[in-house]
Amino acid sequence: MLKFRGFFLIIILLLTACTQDTVVPKEELQDEKNDENIVVTADGKITFEIINTIKVPQEKVESIKDELLHAYKDIQNSIHTAYVPSERIKVYLNEGYDVSLGLKSKIELFGIKENQYPLVHELTHSILGYGNNFDRSSGYFTQEGFADYMEEMYGKTKTSSHQFMKYFMDSNKLIPISKLIDPNQDDSYFRPNLTNPEEWDTLRWMSYTHSASFIKYLIDTYGLEKFEQIYNEKDLVEKIEDVYGKSVGELENDWFVFINNQTGLTYEEKSKIGYFYRVNSIIIQLDPKYFTKE
Repeated sequence: MLKFRGFFLIIILLLTACTQDTVVPKEELQDEKNDENIVVTADGKITFEIINTIKVPQEKVESIKDELLHAYKDIQNSIHTAYVPSERIKVYLNEGYDVSLGLKSKIELFGIKENQYPLVHELTHSILGYGNNFDRSSGYFTQEGFADYMEEMYGKTKTSSHQFMKYFMDSNKLIPISKLIDPNQDDSYFRPNLTNPEEWDTLRWMSYTHSASFIKYLIDTYGLEKFEQIYNEKDLVEKIEDVYGKSVGELENDWFVFINNQTGLTYEEKSKIGYFYRVNSIIIQLDPKYFTKE
């Protein structure tokens, strides 16, 4: 894995097909509550099993257990879906900066030792679902955007998606929302077929950031209840217009006005973001077609 990926793969996270649930007899659950690697949510609905593959100290495991319980509560208090999560979710603590993921009954977290793992993002996928059995038939936009929104609100993210959007806007590198929600084009952004790994990482990160900022704008402006009505919905263009009473283009223009009035990243903030200047040089290399409105 290239060192470059490690800087910002924590905010562009891959979600793949679901795994089968592991059924645990109820008589075993009470004993497991005393296991140092087991934690059960307050409502008793989900048991998390920590798989400490990298042998981090138990103190770190306890911290992650607390994070899981707090994140679960935050997700439960956000939007609601018809998806029924697994009663048992294994959480793997892994070495290095690979791509973290959240499945039905398994979460893979990287960046543990560096304290830069996207737990809230991945748990959002596992609790709220990602299409019917993670089939992605409803696209990526609302799922990845909302998971990034939740990570920004409750996780380890230190920078604002709006600040990055201000930077993209000032650089004339805006991805049209119409492309990000088009089922015939969204793969090219969220799962790009690019041979250059740095360009692949950068385009995906930009797509996640656009989605997160747009969704944050919708939620802050119109509320969670309206967003809940479009989450994981097919025919998203029509659904958005039906729920918000405006077309995607009109909402996008409103969002642009909002972003244009935001404060951008300061020199000090850019310097603290280890990948900023490197990724800036890669954005310039990306094919202009990604930023062209049709």
